[in-house]
Amino acid sequence: MPRRRLSSDGLKLYNLAYIPSPSKVRRLLSCLFHTEYDDRLAEMTSSCKRASEQLFSLHGDRTKRQMITTFIDNSIFNVINAILCKDGDFATLFQIRQNYRYFMDVLEHAHRGGDHNTAIMLRASLQHHALKQLKIKERKKDKELLARLDVEYGTWHDCYKEHLKMIMQSDDLDILPSMMVLRMHVERHRAYSTVGGCKLRYEPALIEGKIGMYAILHQRYDDLMPLYQPPPICTSSDLIMLAQRAL
Repeated sequence: MPRRRLSSDGLKLYNLAYIPSPSKVRRLLSCLFHTEYDDRLAEMTSSCKRASEQLFSLHGDRTKRQMITTFIDNSIFNVINAILCKDGDFATLFQIRQNYRYFMDVLEHAHRGGDHNTAIMLRASLQHHALKQLKIKERKKDKELLARLDVEYGTWHDCYKEHLKMIMQSDDLDILPSMMVLRMHVERHRAYSTVGGCKLRYEPALIEGKIGMYAILHQRYDDLMPLYQPPPICTSSDLIMLAQRAL
């Protein structure tokens, strides 16, 4: 049986305890065409989507709404921590590489399924300097995916303006936009408005309205997922130092 390629640290982020045993027919097909890795990847992608839905549902809670930016930051740091650790201990460079590629596969599946919130969050996590300094060799498909996302979403340097444009012009309610990008543009307007105005194509009220629409569609009353809980290491400098242990 193929060895599991993600440490328990990563699984805990999405409350993945196990995968239910399939029926005999499904088990046979699974043996022929799938691996344990495929099943775990599908389950993780589904759990990521639930986490994205929960993030939007928090917008409907006036108290928790103020914490959304913190929850987004927590999710990025928690993913990086999960990549750098294995079963509560420091990971080797080989294990980090496995975890990195696993989350890259999750990113690909999330993007394919319209969960842009997860895709952009994972993209930001995987491009953090703590991981980039390790110079993990990217697979050909990873390079191609990241190049496509640069075109489709934009980049951190332009505040993912292409994704914002797509979301504001789209009526597709089956996708999950990036809360990080939407909140980023709302906050940019607030910051620039104090220094003489902000030239944005979309007014903050319109962006807030779009967030509210998705919040209504995805009302979840589950307990706050571990992904959004305070991470064990919550500063970039500490994560960079932790990653250097693997070199």
